[in-house]
Amino acid sequence: MTTSMPAVPEVSLMLFISSTYKIEMVLGSASDLTQRPITEIFGLQQDVTTLRWTELFVNEPDFNVNEQFLYTHDQQKVLFTISKVSTSEFEFILSLINVTKGIELKAQQEAQSQGVPRRFVGVSDKMTKIMDVVHKISRVNSTVLLLGESGVGKSFLAREIHAMSDRADQPFVSLNCGSLPKDLIESELFGYEPGTFTGGKKGGKIGLFEAADKGTIFLDEIAELPYDVQSKLLEVLQEGTIRKIGGVVAKQIDVRIIAATNRDLAVQVSKQLFRKDLFYRLNVVPLRIPPLKERKDEIPMLIEHFLDVFNRKYNQSKNISKPFKRKLVEYEWPGNIRELENIIERIVVTNSEDVFEFLLKEGDVQLFEENTVSIQGLIPLKDAKKMVEKELILRAHQMYGSTYKAAKALHVDQSTIVKKLKQYNTGEINEG
Repeated sequence: MTTSMPAVPEVSLMLFISSTYKIEMVLGSASDLTQRPITEIFGLQQDVTTLRWTELFVNEPDFNVNEQFLYTHDQQKVLFTISKVSTSEFEFILSLINVTKGIELKAQQEAQSQGVPRRFVGVSDKMTKIMDVVHKISRVNSTVLLLGESGVGKSFLAREIHAMSDRADQPFVSLNCGSLPKDLIESELFGYEPGTFTGGKKGGKIGLFEAADKGTIFLDEIAELPYDVQSKLLEVLQEGTIRKIGGVVAKQIDVRIIAATNRDLAVQVSKQLFRKDLFYRLNVVPLRIPPLKERKDEIPMLIEHFLDVFNRKYNQSKNISKPFKRKLVEYEWPGNIRELENIIERIVVTNSEDVFEFLLKEGDVQLFEENTVSIQGLIPLKDAKKMVEKELILRAHQMYGSTYKAAKALHVDQSTIVKKLKQYNTGEINEG
C-alpha cells in the first residue's frame, strides 16, 4: 500500500514589485518562515533590492536568476521565483514557496523504501545531487574516489555506499593510509607469510584486503600511500588478486575499493608522487564533496543531529539558542563537519555556548583555545613536558584527522606521531 505524501504548502508569500523595484503589495503569510510580523520584513514602498534578505535567508537571492532555492536560518527550504508581468501597476512578482516538508518526506520515504537507516538526510542541492549518484553506484562494483577537504564526510559517504550495496552484509574494512608508518602499511594491507619477519606472528598475518573479501575496503588519505605500495594496489585493481609479503602464489579476492583524499591527485601525479596508472584506475567514479561553508543550509540539521547524539551519549538535554545557532551558521567552519561535531560535543559536555567565542578570536580552528593542561603544585619538569607533548599531539590529531598533517603542523616526523598515539592508547606513557 503506497502512502500518499501531504501536499506541499502553497505560496507562502507573493510580493508585487513596480518597475522601480518598490514593493507595492504583499499577499500571504510569513508565519511558516519566521516569527517576525510581515510588516517588519516586507514594509510597503521599500526597494526590494535593498531589503536585508540575510535576516530571513542564509544567502541573498540573485535577482538575475528567475528560479532558485533559498534556505532560512532554521533550515527551511524555499523556492524563490521572479516572474515578469509588465502590467500598468506591477513589473515583477516575487513568490516564496516553502517546500521543506515535501522534500523531507520524499527523502525519508526514499530512504525507508530502500531499507537504509539514515543518520540524517541532507537537503542542500549539492548534497542531494551527490546522494543521487551514491544511490546509483551503490548497486554496482565500480571503484569510487571521494574528493574533498578533511572533515566533509568522506568516510560517512563510503559507509553509505557500502550500506546500500549488495555487499552490505559483508565486511566493511577501513584504513587511513596516513595513520601507519611506511614500513608497516604494506603488511597491514596485504599480510605476510610465516617466517617473513623476525618477531612476526608465528602463523603469518592476514591483510586487510583478504579480511574484506566479498565486502568493501575504504582507503582514506590514499595520497599518503607509499609509491612502492601503489603498484601492489594497482595489481589488485587490475587482476583482482593479492600476494602476501614473502609469498609466491597470488590469491583471488572480490573486494570493492573506495578511496578518498583531500589532495589533488593530478598534481601528485605531475610531481611523480602518485602513479598515473593507479590514478586512472581509481578515478572511475569521482565524487567531490563540497566543504561545509558551501552547504550552510545543512548546518542547522547537523547541529540538531549532533545535539541528539551527544545528549544521548552524556545523558543531557542541552539545547542551542536561535541567536547562537545563527552564529554557527555564519561561521566558515575550516574544519568542516568534524569541527562542528567537536564543538557540539563540547557544548553539551560543558553545558555552555561560550566555547564558540574561542572560534571567533582568530577566525580559524581554535577548539582548545583555553589551556587544558592543569597543574596543581610542583611536578618534575620531565613530567610536565610529557603532559604538554601529549596535549599537543592529541589536539593536532583531533583537528586534522591525519597523522601526516598532525606531524606537519607540529614539525616532527610522522613516525613520531604514530608511535606516540599508540603509546597513549595503550597507556604506556605516564600522564603525570
